[in-house]
Amino acid sequence: MAGFRPARGLTILTMVCVLAFFSLGTWQVRRHLWRTADLAEKSARIELAAVELAQAEEDPDGYAFRRTEVRGRFELADTILVGPVERGHALGARVFTPLRREGSATDAARVLVDRGWIPQTETPRFMPPPSGESEVVTVRGLLLPLALREAVPGSRDPRRTYFPRFSPDRPSLVAKLNSQLPYALVGAMVQSVEPESGCLPIGEVARPVSPVDHRGYAITWFTVGALSLAAWVEYGRRRARELG
Repeated sequence: MAGFRPARGLTILTMVCVLAFFSLGTWQVRRHLWRTADLAEKSARIELAAVELAQAEEDPDGYAFRRTEVRGRFELADTILVGPVERGHALGARVFTPLRREGSATDAARVLVDRGWIPQTETPRFMPPPSGESEVVTVRGLLLPLALREAVPGSRDPRRTYFPRFSPDRPSLVAKLNSQLPYALVGAMVQSVEPESGCLPIGEVARPVSPVDHRGYAITWFTVGALSLAAWVEYGRRRARELG
């Protein structure tokens, strides 16, 4: 082709890069399809019958997003607030408090409970007191696996009462939380689906969502690949004109 003369080295490099970009895009498409099916399956679990927490402890991943009910006392002194978190157009935080199950020993593992969302104006009311437990409460919620691989109980001194973020599937974040608690945590936490007495915190059913936008990544990789091809074609044409 007289009007198209790309350099051999650049052609090889471009083809390698385009193949890599398209391969990454295809992989993200497969991940998107897998993630969509996984989220649909987990959402369906919410409608199943409730299970006992003790049953879920044996297989936290297998019982993810199943409903459960647990009774006990909140360890109010170990409450943390996570935020800022938006709810609609309002800014606030989520309240996380360990719960000692009714009838359990003082050194037993606690159940971490995501009690729900509070508006920013209410955060002082939910800051942890120096010590103390709540009255006996019943928490109804969804089971979520808690990544305890790096978690080791520690001490309340020093203690952080506000975390910028927390995710139960992030071992490093779970470890940071457990390091300021003088007891172990159960491998399955509970996300409350009901508002507490007084309407706060606001617990509600939260459908599982993907932590990664696989579709967006796929579009990005395919776009980069296409632009690389277009740049290679334009370079080949320009080089042909320069070489006459």
